[in-house]
Amino acid sequence: MTGLEPLEPSAFPFPFFGAGEAGYYMWAEVHVRFAREPTISQREAIVDAVPVPLREAVEWCEARQLMVASGLFLHGVVARAYPVAADESDRIDDDGWLHAAPSRIAALNADIETWLTLIHGQCPVLAAYRAEDPDGGGTRLSRWHDWSLTRVPVLMPELERLVDRTGHAATMARGVMAMARRAGALAGLGVTVADMISWTDGPA
Repeated sequence: MTGLEPLEPSAFPFPFFGAGEAGYYMWAEVHVRFAREPTISQREAIVDAVPVPLREAVEWCEARQLMVASGLFLHGVVARAYPVAADESDRIDDDGWLHAAPSRIAALNADIETWLTLIHGQCPVLAAYRAEDPDGGGTRLSRWHDWSLTRVPVLMPELERLVDRTGHAATMARGVMAMARRAGALAGLGVTVADMISWTDGPA
């Protein structure tokens, strides 16, 4: 989608930057920042519910930050994890990589959103982030993403605190702010982003 449509604050449970129909080339990852530190039992429930294709790497850092990711052969795992629509098939591209059928990728995207909503019930999610993969065709961004951009001013104190660090929290903060910059959502916030790097965006 393009533009920021006015939506009710309660339209979505928490910001999910990069929400929508994502395409993937070789791998995928999702970052989650919780509003507070999950308990041990909550962590176990959150990890147990991670979508199967994203269980190759499950990493906690800074107590409140979670990153889940696939390995480099995402499409093979997706093809085994989700059924294919009757009129579709997987394909081997000219690059020699298996590409799972669109219906399987759509199932993964739906699974990610279901998982995020589920874990929000376990421990409040402050924000989630999934980078766009230009080699996979990018993401057809949804209204959830658009609404998330309107929440940037509220999140800015947390993002600015994280952006100069290292690790997954900084990766997420930089990616969110790069997305916000592209959408014009940083205007008027007094944010200096000249040296901010995003995987898909270059300097923000």
